[in-house]
Amino acid sequence: MKRLSTVLLLSSVSTWAIASQAQSSPSQATTQNIVAVSFNAAVLQTAEAQKEMAALQTKFAPRQAQLKALNDDVEALRKQISNTNDKLSDTEMATREQALENKEKQLQRQAEDFRNDSQSESQEVFQRVAQKVYAFLQAYSQQHGYSAVIERGSDAAPVVWYAANNMDITEQLVKAYNVQSGTTPTGPPAGPKSGSQKTLPDAPAHQ
Repeated sequence: MKRLSTVLLLSSVSTWAIASQAQSSPSQATTQNIVAVSFNAAVLQTAEAQKEMAALQTKFAPRQAQLKALNDDVEALRKQISNTNDKLSDTEMATREQALENKEKQLQRQAEDFRNDSQSESQEVFQRVAQKVYAFLQAYSQQHGYSAVIERGSDAAPVVWYAANNMDITEQLVKAYNVQSGTTPTGPPAGPKSGSQKTLPDAPAHQ
């Protein structure tokens, strides 16, 4: 009787173990089909986006140079007024201060226009490429049998608190997109692994 009880107990334990394994296997299989991607970073790392962003930098380079020259003029006027403050008449001082104020307003206005125009056009580039990458991601995910693709975010602003490196398909997605788009990368990926969008260099700061 004691032996029978022992056999029944061992049989129950074995049955429980098999049932537990059967229940966990589908879950593990499903988990393996879930991957993560840093979408914004992927968009910016594509050869297409980098090529268009480089073209924008070239386009806005003359305006940026003009802003730097204007900023240098403002700094020179400030220094001139500071060094000759006690040597000028009230009328001459007022004239130079008015000239400085006009230059500062001009710099502020042109800097704001530059910032708004460059950010607007870089945003248009990002959105245009992002739409293509999103459509490609749908086909790419179906092709590889993914059950779900989740946004990983960045180290500074994570969307998922943890994702193993082998779950991150950002690099593979970028390479596959570059192949199908026919755009050759000009160098190593420059986009940060983050969710932030890349913009053109800022205009010179005015004080």
